[in-house]
Amino acid sequence: MKQFIQTTLVFLLLFFLVDKLFYWKLQSLPERELDKRLEWILEGKMNKKILIFGSSRAQHNLYSDAIQDSLKMTTFNLGYRGCNIDFQLFLLKKALKHNKKPKIVVLTLDDYKTFLPEKTLQFRYDKLYSLVKYQEITNELIARNDFSPFAFGWYCARLGKEQFLSRKEKTKYDNWTAAGTVLLDFTAADLDKKKYSLVHYNIKSELPELISAFKEFQHICQVENIKLYLLVPPNFAYKNKEFVHRVKGLIVNEATKFYYENSNEFEESKYFYDASHLNKKGAILYTNEIIKRLKTEIQLNNPNH
Repeated sequence: MKQFIQTTLVFLLLFFLVDKLFYWKLQSLPERELDKRLEWILEGKMNKKILIFGSSRAQHNLYSDAIQDSLKMTTFNLGYRGCNIDFQLFLLKKALKHNKKPKIVVLTLDDYKTFLPEKTLQFRYDKLYSLVKYQEITNELIARNDFSPFAFGWYCARLGKEQFLSRKEKTKYDNWTAAGTVLLDFTAADLDKKKYSLVHYNIKSELPELISAFKEFQHICQVENIKLYLLVPPNFAYKNKEFVHRVKGLIVNEATKFYYENSNEFEESKYFYDASHLNKKGAILYTNEIIKRLKTEIQLNNPNH
């Protein structure tokens, strides 16, 4: 029995020492990620007056640099390709925890797909894996059942096969502007010139957790006295009025502004990269529309601005 205890203690000691070696691997993981925005949030480097949240329709359609220059307010685009409202809520919470709160938050919605099961819109776990050296990121992954509870104390449990691969190669979607936008100034593979038909919106298909995340996002802005603007950027499709009506019913603060009407110019395919995203020319045009609306609202709320 004594021998067994000694052997067990030696094994545990060796395991503890070996596990500590993985600490150095965790420290180097952020170098693999080209997109530094979440790391900047965690490091308190996202102290901006205006923050933009959303999926690729925020990332590509809102030219944050132009907003910053026109409004003379520091601005940054935190739109992530393929992310859902749950991930956007996660980013908002981290931004407020580690940085000075913004005066304005802009949240883009993915038209009728925002609250529905949609494989192209997910919680972006991959953006967290390179940042597991931060205990709060590991805790988040454990809470979401993506990591084993052992990851709380064991470094080795925070590592997977993907984290041992070579550094990611830069793509055309990794060309961020100074204020975080990626403009689609390259040519789309194909775009049907006929507008997409109207899709009936089915409330019964909504995921409760996405509705909850949307309401919590709004509630946080309300409690923190942050002005919230909801946007539905142009699609090369007919506007889904049923979805617009649904969003109006989910707005929890009457001070929230909801912009869903866009210029008739967006009837033309020349402003689109594909059916869901504006090209550079379209993004500049749409951003200018939003700037005009923001300027009007800011002047109304603060005549001395």
